[in-house]
Amino acid sequence: MAGIAEAHRMKLAMALYHYFPYGGLQRDFARIAREAVSRGHEVVALVSDWQGETIDGVTVQRIHVSGGSNHGRMRSFARGVLAARATGGFDRLVGFNRLPGLDVYFAADSCFAEHLSSKPTPVRWLPRYASYLKLEQAVAAANGPLILFLNDDQRDQYLRHYPLAANRYSLLPPGIERDRQRPADHEALRQQTRESLGVDEQETLLLFLGSGFKVKGLDRALKAFATLPETAKLMIVGNDHADAYLSGLAESLRCRILVLGPRDDVTALMQAADMLLHPAYRESAGMVLLEATVAGLPVLTTDTCGYARYVREAGSGEIILSPFSQQALDDTLQKMVRQLPGPWQENGVEYGRNPALYCLAQTVMDQVENWTP
Repeated sequence: MAGIAEAHRMKLAMALYHYFPYGGLQRDFARIAREAVSRGHEVVALVSDWQGETIDGVTVQRIHVSGGSNHGRMRSFARGVLAARATGGFDRLVGFNRLPGLDVYFAADSCFAEHLSSKPTPVRWLPRYASYLKLEQAVAAANGPLILFLNDDQRDQYLRHYPLAANRYSLLPPGIERDRQRPADHEALRQQTRESLGVDEQETLLLFLGSGFKVKGLDRALKAFATLPETAKLMIVGNDHADAYLSGLAESLRCRILVLGPRDDVTALMQAADMLLHPAYRESAGMVLLEATVAGLPVLTTDTCGYARYVREAGSGEIILSPFSQQALDDTLQKMVRQLPGPWQENGVEYGRNPALYCLAQTVMDQVENWTP
């Protein structure tokens, strides 16, 4: 739809609290913004902070935020976005966080009301919980935005708590970059990358990848990794700090762990690794699960990740069911390591040939262009 008629070109505001180049939500944001620019729309990114390179064709407008807590700063950001909308002359406001005044909400987070339902009643009155619930209620209000869900479980959670009309929401296909597919030179790339990491071909290399180590389950991953033979190594990759998780480990275990920080060569690291370990506590999507699948990297994850359904559908790994059991994770990891690459690798590569896996940004922009607030 690039080169749309002048009459249909829009000035779009895309609101995201914090942009950095390594998060799954941020990468979705970048893909959608690029798609909008390619269709001829003017795009303004409303952010409190922007890290990394700017996106061609996207104007970055920083929103000043104040407050001594995360929820206080998010409330401040919400007020700033509303003020920017009032003066910016935007045709659409697309939100990537729960915010009032949106036209379209890209639902990257699980339903907060669902999360809150498991808490004792007094906890729900605390400012943090009350603030986030109020922001979500603004999104789900009768006059609220079109909500774009990442998976059916997330949609069903919202419908348990909010009476959303059928025309108020839509289910998105997954969206990953085609460069995550296993490349033609994958064997050479694997050898080269493993050599650069100091990993022998006889060693089993696990990958833990994600920003936000607490929610992604790094503590669980380390406990499971500790049960493996000394020939196993673990890469920890992501925009977070691992020191607190590693401080109590024995030196014999610590020396088999590679902390690499955020990386731009994820495609190469996935080819170097033998499997992905992703025992997250909760995650609406979990793009890394699908990326690993199409890369031919066997996956071990939890059913609390929205995209675990694709691992099951592809037959590209194993899934730990709720309620979570550390013993089940340990046992399944040990079994998979003994069987690698098993059937999981080729199943994932075959699944990755489905073109529907790569069209999220296009689908989002179709919805943005056709939605009438």
